[in-house]
Amino acid sequence: MRSSPSVSPPRTVTDLKQRVIACLNRLSDRDTQSLAAAELDSIALNLSPEAFSLFINCLQTTDSSAKSPVRKHCVSLISLLSRSHGDSLAPHLPKMVSTILRRLRDPDSSVRAACATASVDMTTNITELPFSVLAGPMIEALIHDCDANAQIGAAVCLAAAIDAADDPDVEQLQKALPKIGKLLKSEGFKAKPELLGAIGSVIGAIGGRNSDKAVLDWLLPNVLEFLSSDDWHARKAAAEAVARVATAEEELAPLYKKACLALLESRRFDKVKLVRETMNHTLSLWKQLGDDSPDSSSLSKSVSTGKGINTLKSKENNPNVPTSSKLNDVEAAESKEKRPLGTRRVLFPAKPKVKENRSNKSQVVAVVQSSDEEEESSSSSQTKNAEEELSLIRNQITQIEKQQSSLVDLFQRFMESSQNEMQSLGRRVRCLETSFSVLSTDLLVSRTITQNGTHKRNAHLQN
Repeated sequence: MRSSPSVSPPRTVTDLKQRVIACLNRLSDRDTQSLAAAELDSIALNLSPEAFSLFINCLQTTDSSAKSPVRKHCVSLISLLSRSHGDSLAPHLPKMVSTILRRLRDPDSSVRAACATASVDMTTNITELPFSVLAGPMIEALIHDCDANAQIGAAVCLAAAIDAADDPDVEQLQKALPKIGKLLKSEGFKAKPELLGAIGSVIGAIGGRNSDKAVLDWLLPNVLEFLSSDDWHARKAAAEAVARVATAEEELAPLYKKACLALLESRRFDKVKLVRETMNHTLSLWKQLGDDSPDSSSLSKSVSTGKGINTLKSKENNPNVPTSSKLNDVEAAESKEKRPLGTRRVLFPAKPKVKENRSNKSQVVAVVQSSDEEEESSSSSQTKNAEEELSLIRNQITQIEKQQSSLVDLFQRFMESSQNEMQSLGRRVRCLETSFSVLSTDLLVSRTITQNGTHKRNAHLQN
């Protein structure tokens, strides 16, 4: 009687472990995959707190040698556990986070997407422990891991967890922001679009609370450089990060208004529609901000001048930008340097010797009038050039949209033709099946006839 209670718990634990491992093995088979997934979900929903550790250990045993459905469903079970059991999983949260981190290197993007969903579920449902328990390992993986898939997964999971958190650890994110920002300049870090998304989430979570000017002084120009990147995902992510700065940093964002508006104006006619919409939305957010404060105008000027050179370089390297706009930018930069001396010579000529005759006065008036006419003609020519460039850009955009629509039509025609071919192939297969059945019946009939004839002959011979 005393031995029964001591023997039954080990049997229960062993049975549970064997049942979970058997279901994981059945996930690899396409015929039993759905049944195994349903059984694992029911096990996860009905787990007792004493069995949490065993169940998570079973999920950790899966490695890269398992098939993709097995790896993905193991991560999905972490999400299901978080949603169904909540804060009762708080003692096991570090082990759950390590399980997610092991799957970040997965080459399958659907597995990494499941990791991001699990990060959101753990953040929103397990709130008894501080946010740093979840965010800390992800930040370390983002900074130190050299695998490209792990970099993508860590950045996406961190951004998703920060966006989903009700009370993120602002101090932890402030300390991590300079380290994360330095990865933008690292050649070993390949997941730049996902990193820009994580930086935008960190800036949005800080929300202007104890923000450091020095960090934004070097971080924002580095983010703005990606507005002219060759990868459209990086351009879109950079625009979204700049939009986060405009909405979160209400006090510091006006200091960079001029520089950001100039760059966004130059990139608003992007060839990709999604990037173009994001640029225009970000531009509208920055236009809604107030003007620079007089104390910090020099800081904005330094940022804008530093980025002006990068903008000219990016336009020179970008074949989509017309050459006339590049020449106009160069002429504008040169005219800013030469304007003070020229205006002084025109408006304030050298004082002649004191002679009060009408000829000198008429010469001065003629010089002023000629300078005014030259300024008006130059301004009108600049406006004409700008209008011509805008019309060229609009024509290019319409051509791109027409090409996209023609590609969509071509794809639809290809799908329709492939469906018709599949239907005709199915009809041919059915015709072959019917002809084969007819031949088989004829063969059976002929066999029966021959057998009956032989029987009759044998009987006749016997008689």
